[in-house]
Amino acid sequence: MSDGTTGHLQCPFCGAYEVDRLFIGSLRIDACTCQACGSRWDEDVSTGRYRGRGCGESVLAPRDV
Repeated sequence: MSDGTTGHLQCPFCGAYEVDRLFIGSLRIDACTCQACGSRWDEDVSTGRYRGRGCGESVLAPRDV
């Protein structure tokens, strides 16, 4: 997990910049998926703060079928 040194646009798990983001306006979060390591997580839009890790069945970070 992030030690606070990774940037807002980086994956907090591997540090890669290959991150897909989906803005969820009603919740004011970005649902993120790292293309490098496959991690999924949610971030607060205004602060970039980590809001939790998405699971494979998450509506906010849908799994690839």
